[in-house]
Amino acid sequence: MGWQTDQFGSGHEGYPVAVMGDGTEPAPINGNSAWWLYNGQAGRPRAIAVRAGCECGWRSSEMFPIDWEDQDETNGFEHGDDAPYPYGAWSREHIAPLLGTTVPDDLSDAIATVRRLLADLTSSRPIAATAAAAEVEKLGSAALQRAVTAARDNGGSWEDIGQALGTSRQAAHQRFAKALFRG
Repeated sequence: MGWQTDQFGSGHEGYPVAVMGDGTEPAPINGNSAWWLYNGQAGRPRAIAVRAGCECGWRSSEMFPIDWEDQDETNGFEHGDDAPYPYGAWSREHIAPLLGTTVPDDLSDAIATVRRLLADLTSSRPIAATAAAAEVEKLGSAALQRAVTAARDNGGSWEDIGQALGTSRQAAHQRFAKALFRG
């Protein structure tokens, strides 16, 4: 069994896919295509990497190294959505867009710019950086509360909101349900 979401179940089940030296996926071995079967032993071909895949046919363009000694490390599930592993690629590049939780590129760029500017300011003027970070924190908290309220007003479930926040539906509900922004 691969990776699943509550929203899609097995319809968008993800898994690492073996990649051969020529960039292709190997044929299944006795009906099984688990990446770890392609280890070069017992006459089997040897994979050079894995990529993220989905039951729907989606594949990541990025390839990831294989750790033949640690299958979990190759999968990357325990490292989360942002980590550079197959699981993270599947979650970020495939599932997040399907859920509508992908941050637009222009906003991602603006956030990266604010991070960089704050880091630079912290080095040269730490008190000014503290004041600026406090303003960003206020802006972020208010924007987050308004966004959660808008999501709920537009039929978004606590499951969807939790997914967007990278947490559970229960945690999202506990944090926001009592203080939905109405003004």
